[in-house]
Amino acid sequence: MNRKLNIISAAVATLLAVIFLTGCSAAKKGAVKQQNGEIPTDIALQTPAQRYAQLCGSYADWQDVNMPVRLSVTSPKSISLSARAAMKRDKWISISVRMLGFEVASLFVDRDSVHVIDRYHKAYISESIAKVLGSTGVKVADIQDLLLGRGFVTGDAGGTFTAALATAIEFASSPEGLMILPAIQPQEFEYGFILAPDANRIGAASVNVKNRNSGVITYTDPITTPQAGSFAGEASIELMHGKKIAASFKWNFSSAKWNTGEERTWKRPAGYSRVDAAAIISKLTKL
Repeated sequence: MNRKLNIISAAVATLLAVIFLTGCSAAKKGAVKQQNGEIPTDIALQTPAQRYAQLCGSYADWQDVNMPVRLSVTSPKSISLSARAAMKRDKWISISVRMLGFEVASLFVDRDSVHVIDRYHKAYISESIAKVLGSTGVKVADIQDLLLGRGFVTGDAGGTFTAALATAIEFASSPEGLMILPAIQPQEFEYGFILAPDANRIGAASVNVKNRNSGVITYTDPITTPQAGSFAGEASIELMHGKKIAASFKWNFSSAKWNTGEERTWKRPAGYSRVDAAAIISKLTKL
């Protein structure tokens, strides 16, 4: 059991690294994985602008959601965990990992900070968003979209793809398919999205943190919800930060509860010791 809990701690720390690194990174345009599939005739005949408009039409607004999620880490360690995720749109993300009915670890991200609690070792991590993301302009809503498989434009004037944001994006052809690229890229990184070959949905997200980190998020199992439109049922993340960090989020939308008005805040656990996030991520990438 101790070994199992130690692996869980490592896995949750890996997921912390995923949040840290995807918040300001997920590879260069040419590094997106090949998207296989036969292109339907109606998709092949559409212009890029028409495909983008149809993509935007599949989205709907949401305020909050609470649902189960399966967290799988394949590198640097391998483990699969059951968890519960809750999100308040553009305000916070909460993920609780449980075993035998007890919480063993949790992750909480809001507009100010990123927090992780390791119940087994009675330790926690707290870092400011400013320290994690710097001046990138990445918002909590952007991280939510990245995890749930929606395209977006960072910054105060951005948001999830809409018809109104059509002037803020550009299209580019690649061997992998049609790419949607925000016209104005942040100084700290480059990012973009690739449409799936067989439907007007996001098939992958690509980010390159200049001269440092890169990563790709591949989206599968598309689902359309009556409450909030289309999402990706699974997001598979591969990051390069010295060594590969790989994890996936498999969302259980069939059990999701939408727009209940849920509110959450993070509280520092009494008697727990604070540990350094950068040191943990450094150790993970050396495993």
